[in-house]
Amino acid sequence: MTLEAMPCNESSPVYPFSGYVLNVNIITRAHKDANDKEICLVIVIVDDDKVGGELYLVEPGLVLALRNGDVVIFDSTKVSHFNQHFIGQWGSFIFQTDRHMDGWAGSRNGWKHNIHIRTTWSNEKNSGL
Repeated sequence: MTLEAMPCNESSPVYPFSGYVLNVNIITRAHKDANDKEICLVIVIVDDDKVGGELYLVEPGLVLALRNGDVVIFDSTKVSHFNQHFIGQWGSFIFQTDRHMDGWAGSRNGWKHNIHIRTTWSNEKNSGL
């Protein structure tokens, strides 16, 4: 339902997620993503010669030595995660939905009755549905 209410009646190019992040040669500290809505999906893009860069999922106690094309799905709001230092090239696509999209789906973040916001809801209202 959340993605059916995208602004301007647009669809998400990364459906069923609303957004993505491209990380290139990034090392992260342990963190949880408080603004994500539940799960995230990670697709790893790495150089075959890469050394290190393991992904740590703290609460389940996992250390993942990921290779090019590997996919990981986890609840980024509840699982602390980070990656180690590495040598070589490292990249990843992170697909997620922002938890604030629920507010947009419900009230358009306070803009629900604005006639200048084109959404499925306003189009249904104007057509008498």
